[in-house]
Amino acid sequence: MKTIICDIDGTITDMWPIEKSVLLCMVKNNFENEIERLRSLGITNTYKIFTKISKQKITKYKYFNLYNKIFSILLKNNKLPIPAKYSFATWIFSNRNKYRFVYVTGGQKSETYYILRELGLIKYFNLQNSVDKTICCFSKRTGVPFKKIKLQFSDCILVSDSSSDCKGAVLAKIPFILIKPKQKNFNIKKI
Repeated sequence: MKTIICDIDGTITDMWPIEKSVLLCMVKNNFENEIERLRSLGITNTYKIFTKISKQKITKYKYFNLYNKIFSILLKNNKLPIPAKYSFATWIFSNRNKYRFVYVTGGQKSETYYILRELGLIKYFNLQNSVDKTICCFSKRTGVPFKKIKLQFSDCILVSDSSSDCKGAVLAKIPFILIKPKQKNFNIKKI
């Protein structure tokens, strides 16, 4: 059975509404316009956005601990936005018995589980062999997270909306499909 390595953000859903909710909570609902402005300039790293708008000067480690704590509070209080379901998420559900699914994300595990649960996909993913920041600190563009997957599943293929991810897949010698964010009608013939 072929293994499909799934990117999460931009492929299955848009993580920005969730990330923005956490950021706003971290800065006590201030700076919403500035957060959006920075995002519109192409800054997608939430730590970079936070350091540009906040007077707090904290390390990345402390930032992600705080981010995860705030995320957990918002989750517990049902204050997180419901993720949008992109067509690739629907394709996964339709093909749940034909392929094995794992994810590789630069995001946090708790966020990823939330997305997969909300989209009704979590039971179709091999979670123990998926890779996120808690398991691998290397970015996807290095190829290292994909090599971890390939050790378990040699017959795998990446589906992502990121050309940087695809460059990492090339380094790991894994075929890939680059899709457009929010792509309609994901094409099965490519796999």
